Amino acid sequence: MNLRLSAITLALALLVGACKIVQPIFDRFGSPATATITKEGLLTCFAPETSLNGQPVWCEASAVLFDGKRILVANDKDMPASLSPVFINTIDALTDSLQKPTYFMQPTFAAARKYEDFAQTPNGKFVFLTTAFDRIKPNSHDWDGYNTVLYWRKGDEQHPRVLAVTDTSRTSISYRQRIATVLANAQFPGAMPYFKIEGLAATDRQLLFGIREEGKAFDKFDYRTKIIGVSYRIESEPDGERIRLADDWKLIADFNPAKAEPALPQPLGLSSLEYDPYRKRFWMLTSQEVEGKLDAYLWTATPAELYANKPFKLIRDVKGQPLHLNHKAEDLTPLDRNRLLLIHDDDRVRTRVGSRVRQPNQAAYTIVTIN
Repeated sequence: MNLRLSAITLALALLVGACKIVQPIFDRFGSPATATITKEGLLTCFAPETSLNGQPVWCEASAVLFDGKRILVANDKDMPASLSPVFINTIDALTDSLQKPTYFMQPTFAAARKYEDFAQTPNGKFVFLTTAFDRIKPNSHDWDGYNTVLYWRKGDEQHPRVLAVTDTSRTSISYRQRIATVLANAQFPGAMPYFKIEGLAATDRQLLFGIREEGKAFDKFDYRTKIIGVSYRIESEPDGERIRLADDWKLIADFNPAKAEPALPQPLGLSSLEYDPYRKRFWMLTSQEVEGKLDAYLWTATPAELYANKPFKLIRDVKGQPLHLNHKAEDLTPLDRNRLLLIHDDDRVRTRVGSRVRQPNQAAYTIVTIN
């Protein structure tokens, strides 16, 4: 009997010890404790030697989404008429860098310009894709396409719709002034003259836009990490479901990475925002590009923290150091509860991935595992 009790006691002790080792997936604030880069690779965006107007086309991938079966990617540069800036590939493309994508050839995708971020509703029913909203041409509609948010039922990318005040609108330019007004400050009290969107997240009630740049003009701005929110609803119409925005645009968060983590390189600007339905929290990427040197960092916040405008928490590696990416990470998407897929827009820098050098028709990616 004593031997049996001793064995049970020993087993319980080992179990408790194991639990103590495995337990800290989250710290005392509920944030993931650490993360590890578990895979890096290259995706093929189009055939080698692809050109436009006599110039090589580079894959400057700026948006990515895993819809449960497939990987959607958007390029923020114009493409030849035979291709599209938005395309899709199977999950196998993460192990087969030569696998060619399928392009979204509907005219709506070609009409919008400079895509920046995908988002998906938490229930997985709708997909969103936003452009940068970073330019307009006075007294002209030529650049209205830079101000567009598209949406469609997941799996029905053959029928994308434009998020707009009226059903006949071809762009979302009508929302630009509302965003500019929310960003007004002491220097620009009426409306922000210039801003750039690089993040988009969807909860079950709101769309959240991440602001990377704001200022007087495209060549005179400051990097920012601001988040603006607006409520949405889904309405059934004779021609299908439509998403309508309320007129309750407001500034949700204004985060300062330099204040939260002074040791990080500066300036850092927001480059992605995503809601994770698995963990019920937000992920954010910040990045910089200085003289060809690329840096990016991963942050997280709970909905309660975000809506209270509390600082995001920096994700660190197992050694306690900031998880650092040698790329200009542009967007992320959960693959499952423990893995995030990050896509990189390294512009025209021939970054290295292991022993391989990125080619113009490729985009680098990283898989991060949350420990």
